[in-house]
Amino acid sequence: MEKAELQNIIKETIISNADDSGWANLAKIGAFLRRKEVSYGRLSKMLKSHQDIVELKIDDSINPPVAYAKVINNK
Repeated sequence: MEKAELQNIIKETIISNADDSGWANLAKIGAFLRRKEVSYGRLSKMLKSHQDIVELKIDDSINPPVAYAKVINNK
């Protein structure tokens, strides 16, 4: 899969699963990508390799911590 195609799928996935502030739970993102048959090793590592379009954050105020992603540049 080409990088541009993968980035479009990542954007679509995050936007489809995002809350009102634009953040999507990585668990939901992973489930959505698996349904689209996108293979990846560790989701957070894959998303970090696309930091030009994705911002990541971890909410460690809850246990266990929850990771979220947001599209940076929705063009």
